[in-house]
Amino acid sequence: MRVEFRPVVGDVEAASTWTQSVPSQLLDRWKTSHPHQVRTLIAVFDDAAVGAGGESPVAVGLEVHRPTTAYAKLLPVFARSAEAEAALVRAVEERAFADGAAVVKREVPREVVGSEAWEQALAAGYTAPRIPGTGAPVVGPLNASAPLLPAALVRYAGEGPRARMPYYRQTTDFTCGPVSAHLALTSLGLLPEPTRDEELSLWREATTTEGCDPLGLALAAHSRGAEVEVHLSTEDAVLLELAADESNRNLRRFIQAGFRERVASEGISLRTHAFTLGDLDAALDSGAVAAVLIEELGMHAESCPHWIAVHSREGDVYFAQDPWTDADESESWLDGDSLALPRASLDRMAWYGRPAVRSMVVLRRPA
Repeated sequence: MRVEFRPVVGDVEAASTWTQSVPSQLLDRWKTSHPHQVRTLIAVFDDAAVGAGGESPVAVGLEVHRPTTAYAKLLPVFARSAEAEAALVRAVEERAFADGAAVVKREVPREVVGSEAWEQALAAGYTAPRIPGTGAPVVGPLNASAPLLPAALVRYAGEGPRARMPYYRQTTDFTCGPVSAHLALTSLGLLPEPTRDEELSLWREATTTEGCDPLGLALAAHSRGAEVEVHLSTEDAVLLELAADESNRNLRRFIQAGFRERVASEGISLRTHAFTLGDLDAALDSGAVAAVLIEELGMHAESCPHWIAVHSREGDVYFAQDPWTDADESESWLDGDSLALPRASLDRMAWYGRPAVRSMVVLRRPA
């Protein structure tokens, strides 16, 4: 079978006549992808059946992922046979790993779980991460009428993350910090599975009026039993550019000054420097998890401060739980779960603000 790839720049449907074979419901799913993302159409042709140069594909797929990352994600595939689908998946794997991806992720419908195709994928080296209770879009008790989250199959180029962490999608636009801390605390055995009640409890303790600064997060994690170490590149108040006016900026300064006093009085380690990736490596190698402040621009289409929980590294790739996903741009929980970030990408994005600041909150289980 012959496999061809075609980059998608604009509308997915208009990128190639290959999409004429794809059922409308599946094509609609593909069309939610965004031009900012890296998108590639894949088609498989059976030349023996349709003649050399034939343009009637026996399988079509769309691979889509965030820029500056080290993963490939294959959305549900249209295929006329299991053989054609297998050929398409193999081609995506080979291309992704050759291009430096650390992991290939396959988003699959829930009804595929337990099928012969599912079992064959597991036998071929894929693993099935646990489907979270809260993902993108938010489902479960928050929205019982929402569709079920998709299932997933993942295959790593190497060993992958040192341990599986739970995934939980933040339920607001501003609770990335609390969710990152919650996921870290859960993985360290200091909190049970993530819940919205605890997400918002952490936020109330750590917020500076909307989002959360590193000192507030440190205090909230410390109060839940973690050994905490804060790395912050300035002694000034941070994220003030997000304030609506001078009154709100003054309020944020006041809150952060109080946080700083409490950090000192509670004996939490605070290092005033721009942490290096060597510092992050040392923390991860000691079994810690780090909530890292990043700039989303580049990975997403707009600038925004954001917290992620970096939990593992392998070679020059880091793995992080990213609590934010763009559900309206073809993303699902699978994009945020063990997000693979090249070393150079994380080093660049781990600065945010005007002036730019750099911060991480390292969480450990007490000895």
